[in-house]
Amino acid sequence: MGKLRVGILVDDTVLPKYQAEIVAELERSEWCEIVLFVKKQKGYDPYANSLRFAFYRALLKFDARVFGRSAPYLAPVSVKESIESTKLLEVTTRESDFFDEVDAKTAEKVREEKPDVLLNFGFKYITDGLLHTAKYGIWEFRHPYKPAGFWEVVENIPATEVRLERIGCALEPGYLLDCFKTVTHQKSIRKNFELLMWRSHMLMVKNLRQLHEKKEAYFSDKQTKTYFYHERPVQNYTERKFPDFQFGFSDDLGKSAPTNSQSLRAVWKLTGKYLKFTARKFFKMDRWIILYAENRNGKISPDFGSYKRIPLPSNDYFQADPFMVDEGEKSYLFYEELDYKTLKGYLLVAEYDETKKAFVNPHEILRKEYHLSYPNVFKHEGKYYMVPETNENGTIDLYEAEQFPTRWKKVRTMIDNITAVDATLYRKDGKWWMFVSEAEKEGFSFNDTLSIYYCDDFRTDEWIAHTLNPVVCDVTSARPAGHLLEKEGKLFRPAQDCSGVYGRGMVINEILELTETTYKERVVQHIRADFADDLVAVHTFNHSKRFSVIDAIKSR
Repeated sequence: MGKLRVGILVDDTVLPKYQAEIVAELERSEWCEIVLFVKKQKGYDPYANSLRFAFYRALLKFDARVFGRSAPYLAPVSVKESIESTKLLEVTTRESDFFDEVDAKTAEKVREEKPDVLLNFGFKYITDGLLHTAKYGIWEFRHPYKPAGFWEVVENIPATEVRLERIGCALEPGYLLDCFKTVTHQKSIRKNFELLMWRSHMLMVKNLRQLHEKKEAYFSDKQTKTYFYHERPVQNYTERKFPDFQFGFSDDLGKSAPTNSQSLRAVWKLTGKYLKFTARKFFKMDRWIILYAENRNGKISPDFGSYKRIPLPSNDYFQADPFMVDEGEKSYLFYEELDYKTLKGYLLVAEYDETKKAFVNPHEILRKEYHLSYPNVFKHEGKYYMVPETNENGTIDLYEAEQFPTRWKKVRTMIDNITAVDATLYRKDGKWWMFVSEAEKEGFSFNDTLSIYYCDDFRTDEWIAHTLNPVVCDVTSARPAGHLLEKEGKLFRPAQDCSGVYGRGMVINEILELTETTYKERVVQHIRADFADDLVAVHTFNHSKRFSVIDAIKSR
């Protein structure tokens, strides 16, 4: 199978790091070759000199000075060496506020290089013959709101999204290839954009690799997207001069850059948010607590408002990540406890007392020099095993019960040199599947993505990474939140919604397809901490035949 031929459209030999990293990843790959750079004149910003956007520009400068002094993923990186080692086509486009057009002769020169894909890193919207020069079209990142990452911070939208699209035109549909959602930075516009683009840059590489493997079949499950460029009905000069363009879906009709009056209101909102966060930091201490309920006839208790709370030993601790196990006539609760003095978690187990109707006699079962949490306990072939979260050690480790439930020994490291949390195992079709949130690079978040590994026997160190990793790129539904559930022949995966803040809520995903080469799921239920006035977050759910358990943040 030949390599994928990629061309890159730029307007400079210097790119922000998140784009330069894509170039570097493609150059290092064995399945791709960069065959062409198309460089146009440096583009101009239509908002740069207008007095109506003066406060917007001032706000961005202030934000960069206060929050973005260190913005490594936006730092300029020269790709001159890459360009010099590849064919370079320098062109002059007919440039307007929002479009770049090239003549037919230039388009033909690009076509002669037979690129499979063109990546747009520096051109504005493209509507002419350049669209038809690459076999699989022109790919670029687009944002549902404009400017990218601005309105999400100002309007408290909890997640910020970027979309990878194959662009089209009025007569030829494009495709929505993939999307990525990350948590919105609570204070900084610049940081919000920087982290969004850095964390999502691998989305481009991942999808190009899939295209190389599948060819035309890659587009079979992609949503087509009709592009029709037109202005919205507008009433004022600002919108007439700087129109928004609608690209297909109605939710793509983003806001434009803010005018001076809008920027002043944005400053007011951002100042209020900053003061609120500062006050909360100094005057409030939120703590995780565990709640439980007895199941009736073995059915999961759905009324979280009726769950009983397990009291904390003191205000110096929190307890979280509950897992339930029934063994014979007894029931055991495994959980993390954290001491605020050391900020290191360790693992405990408590037994349910039928007389006292409470979990009693907590016993410490595992403590290390590094943080421990998420005591994922399960039974296989008559033995109990545990996979705790050991991310600070850079491992995913397997423990076996020497004397259940209090004595545990390490069996092996299943995966080494990995930055990952909340490993959750499940057996299906004769294979073991590990669902885990993995931070693949520096600056990546655990909360944004879900990866899958598989093997024939979990008691091994030869786990295989799923070809689609990360299989989920969405802060609202990626990170594991407990054991997988089976109900009426369907398989469900609890996941955390970490948009806005960590542990904001949970979702239940129905797994529609799980094989070595495919993965599909859909959200079927949202769970929020609105079942009690003093609870502000919830992020783990587990159950046994007798009990259901969750954890939640109690606000003081």
